[in-house]
Amino acid sequence: QTMPYLPASYRINGKHGPVLVAASTAHIKGDLSVEKLNKIHGWLQLAGLPIPPRPLNYQRARSREITACEDTNLHLVWAPGRMFLKPLPQYLLVEQFWQDHLVEDRQLYELAFGLLLSYVALIQYPSDFAIAQDTGLIDDDLEWDEWVDIAAKVLAQTNPGINKRYTYGELRLSRLNKIFWAHGHLKGYHFPYQTYGEMFKANIAPVAGATVYVALVLTAMQVGLATHALADSDVFHNASYGFAVFSILAPIGVAMLVLLLILVYFFFN
Repeated sequence: QTMPYLPASYRINGKHGPVLVAASTAHIKGDLSVEKLNKIHGWLQLAGLPIPPRPLNYQRARSREITACEDTNLHLVWAPGRMFLKPLPQYLLVEQFWQDHLVEDRQLYELAFGLLLSYVALIQYPSDFAIAQDTGLIDDDLEWDEWVDIAAKVLAQTNPGINKRYTYGELRLSRLNKIFWAHGHLKGYHFPYQTYGEMFKANIAPVAGATVYVALVLTAMQVGLATHALADSDVFHNASYGFAVFSILAPIGVAMLVLLLILVYFFFN
């Protein structure tokens, strides 16, 4: 059944890959799904705290750009300078919609109520409300007084039940990527690079920083070999020789490892 406050279409997985379908109530569970996070729920304590998310004014104060993203798995996920948030679906603000399509399906209800509850935490003040409208997170026609009433009704619910993902608030993207890598997912939770060149630069950058330290150590060793105290020391000579060989081979090895990783990603894709 199509409705005016549903999206124009949904992207779903078909037999031969992603396909577009007309939006209907049959696809709402997929729209609200947080399956990726539920699969690693036991590890989420490494990526965030089991507390409600901080309001939007706080996110702005932390210099985090609010990025609207319809993928619910990215809702409340943050990276340096950015916070991903799923715009609040209009149908979650329609009381009759809850009665007709959500309350009978417990799993769907918990997904929907968890998302709505997260917005009650995100929009606490008129300043949060203004930020939400400016960034397209809520409908422009929604009034502040209406939102206050909605928040009051949500908070008045006694033990409503929410999807376990929403027991955690903000989640750190870099930690989620590491958790997924540890579980064998090569792309991590959310692949951070748009091109292989960008990936190479990001992974080779630490080598440049390490090179400065290596150069300082080699210079210090040269000075040490010029002194009487260390010039005749076999131990120091052996250490200098070993570190010199290491400083030559290590950057090459790291570069080859990064290139190998890129090749793996290339063939995997």
